[in-house]
Amino acid sequence: MDKSQRAAGYMKIGYNCAQAIVKTYAEDVGLNEEEIVKMASVLGGGIGRTGHVCGAVSGAALILGAKFGSTDNTKLESKDKAYQKGRELLERFASENKSILCSEILGYDISSKESLMQARQSGVFIQKCPGFVASAARILETILSEE
Repeated sequence: MDKSQRAAGYMKIGYNCAQAIVKTYAEDVGLNEEEIVKMASVLGGGIGRTGHVCGAVSGAALILGAKFGSTDNTKLESKDKAYQKGRELLERFASENKSILCSEILGYDISSKESLMQARQSGVFIQKCPGFVASAARILETILSEE
């Protein structure tokens, strides 16, 4: 099973989109899986179910930060590289999925209770979200392997 399938599988068993990505890649970038999965819990549904940036994209961005980021605020080259990788992630995901916004790719404004219920009843989270998670994982894998 490749990592995109593994990430999609985590989504299917109840992890949110961001958690599915970080759980899949935590060990690869030296992160504590339990802690990063907990931290990513708020990113699902476009950060707190607001429908903003897809959680799979946010989770992938966290992994890119762990790989290419720096804790030294004077290392501008590291910052620039991390930002460039983040932009690349966003551009590729938008190209593949038509948007990076959860509400746009789902077709529901999940920030309201009523619309969230409609989305759940439609099965969109089960039908579409594992595919978005797999897409983000494939893109992340490509970016990580380019180094």
